[in-house]
Amino acid sequence: VKRLEALGYLTLSTRPVLRCREIVPAKLEGPLVLNEEQQAAFDGLRDRIGREKPGVALLYGVTGSGKTSVYLKLIEDCLKTGKSAMLLVPEIALTPQLLSVLAAHFGDQVALLHSSLGAGERADQWKRLKNGDAKVAVGTRSAVFAPCRNLGLIILDEEQEHSYQSENSPRYNAREVAMWRGAKERALVVFGSATPSIETMYHAKSGDYRLYTLKNRYNGKPLPDVQIVDMKE
Repeated sequence: VKRLEALGYLTLSTRPVLRCREIVPAKLEGPLVLNEEQQAAFDGLRDRIGREKPGVALLYGVTGSGKTSVYLKLIEDCLKTGKSAMLLVPEIALTPQLLSVLAAHFGDQVALLHSSLGAGERADQWKRLKNGDAKVAVGTRSAVFAPCRNLGLIILDEEQEHSYQSENSPRYNAREVAMWRGAKERALVVFGSATPSIETMYHAKSGDYRLYTLKNRYNGKPLPDVQIVDMKE
């Protein structure tokens, strides 16, 4: 190779090779279509992105109502405006399936950050976000510190989960960090849950947060029958 270079047949150059795991995209059945409830929630949330003070919103939807579809549409709209987005989940176990869906929609613009990655992998994902090569950060609570450029949207799915609170020093709460970053970087913060924490629901009902509700399951699927049984009887 050196000889061929000396004769002028080849040019040698150096480039970084990122240590990133391959993400297998999910198979899409077609374009993402929202029902009326989802569309109303999406329209309300989208109008807040790009405002001087987007604030915090709660997307309160029953299990199976399609909150993830609303997240995907919001991220898609955010990327169209040239901004980046962040999606946090409470557990590492939830990331593979979600990551496949995101990869199917946004390709190599997705970067993954969580503690199960090796130090080198995390560093490379961090670089991709910092350089602007990736614009969608997905991960657990530590991903809230990701160096996303021109951040426009921060989503915390299952916001009521205690795992967003770090038990090790520094004992930060990812929800509070997300709200701080949202205010500092003028990014919309969306809390999503079927069972919101008492504090979040209180703020939503008192008007501190905007409240968007999905009362029905996607495609009108019925909720499971529930019977309350008094075991003393």
